[in-house]
Amino acid sequence: MRVLTNVDVKIVPRLAVNGHPFTELLHTWTEDGLPRMALSRVNHATADTPGNRAYHIQVFKQRQARQEAHLGLSK
Repeated sequence: MRVLTNVDVKIVPRLAVNGHPFTELLHTWTEDGLPRMALSRVNHATADTPGNRAYHIQVFKQRQARQEAHLGLSK
């Protein structure tokens, strides 16, 4: 079973070259004592608020748990 600690997300609203807004989500966490990170994007503007950060951290944890279950890594 994977144990993720110190999970955090940095929300960075951006504009594409064509002027359309998008948001980069930089997820960081510690797994097996090693720092990890993942970058994802959503195709709309998302404000960097405590509520949005909490939401994206929860979604990230759920996605990781689903991936672990799908790959049969759970014990």
